[in-house]
Amino acid sequence: MAKRKKAVEINRKEYDRIRKMDRNSMDLHISGYYERGYTAGYEAGRKQAAPSFNLPTALEEIRKIKGIGEAKLRAIHIALVAAGAEDKEAEKTLEELQKAAGGQ
Repeated sequence: MAKRKKAVEINRKEYDRIRKMDRNSMDLHISGYYERGYTAGYEAGRKQAAPSFNLPTALEEIRKIKGIGEAKLRAIHIALVAAGAEDKEAEKTLEELQKAAGGQ
């Protein structure tokens, strides 16, 4: 079993400095640990996050599929926008597409 790395490494010199702190200094010191951990976690999450969904590119690729016409493409677009796909003018586009599709 691999040895787990400690979340925070404190050497003897750091320990003595912490031990002599008053309450306010200790709060600031611990806040620093929290901020560094939060920032590190945020950056790690950004690196692992999936790339954003590009709606126009997806619709162009769907358009290339044999058997997908304009009416079906509009229905797919409505479904993607309704499901939360980012579109610059999502609400306006959704309303226009629903009107064009006959309110389906």
